[in-house]
Amino acid sequence: MLTRSFCCFRGLSVEAEAMLWRRGCLSWRHLGIEARRVLSPAKSASVIEQLPLFKTALEARSADFFVGRLPAGHRLRIFPAFVQDAAFLDIETTGLSRQAVVTVISVLQNGKMQTFVRGRNLHDFIQVWQGMRVVLTFNGACFDLPFLMREFGFSCKPAHIDLKHEAKCWGLRGGLKEIESRLGYRRTDIESGDGEKAVELWETYEMTGDAIHLQKLIAYNTCDVRSLELLARRIWKLSCQNYPAPHPAS
Repeated sequence: MLTRSFCCFRGLSVEAEAMLWRRGCLSWRHLGIEARRVLSPAKSASVIEQLPLFKTALEARSADFFVGRLPAGHRLRIFPAFVQDAAFLDIETTGLSRQAVVTVISVLQNGKMQTFVRGRNLHDFIQVWQGMRVVLTFNGACFDLPFLMREFGFSCKPAHIDLKHEAKCWGLRGGLKEIESRLGYRRTDIESGDGEKAVELWETYEMTGDAIHLQKLIAYNTCDVRSLELLARRIWKLSCQNYPAPHPAS
């Protein structure tokens, strides 16, 4: 869908994009002819001038370029062009203070779930992070990413899409569990809980050494990550719903 998107071009709104679609301009390859017919001379010249930059960015696999230009609510249009480079991520911590530390990280990438646990393999996450082009979180701008940057001392980060803000644009407000309920997603008992329960599970695991508490924490954390993928797909469909043809694969 990315090469069918025009709202990422400077000077074109989502409304202008919808107008172009209605007039039969359905992809970047149509812009050279259709933009002059549909848009004002100044605006069509601007869009045509920008087009080589967008093609170059796509060839270079520059996800950050597109995430920074697509408007809120439509950033998931980078899928499926960047789906192999995207990772869904969620973390658990010992609390919310600056003294709190990361306890569990789960990452879903290319259908493969990986979990990293403090005291076991947490630092193996560094290599995974370095290979990411796009990271998707829920409220990660305020929570996950600041914790990760502080925990590991990362100096840079992949392109980031915060699904909390993307969902809000489509009327899906509240926390992840609240949105799940609205969308009809259901968790098992072991997958249920909240941030406070996650802290308690980790504390109990550390005090007792009983792996069952860690297993419950990991189940809760990985369920969050799988929920992110489901939410992302729902938002992507909403973003593409006005495209007047079957949603293409790029």
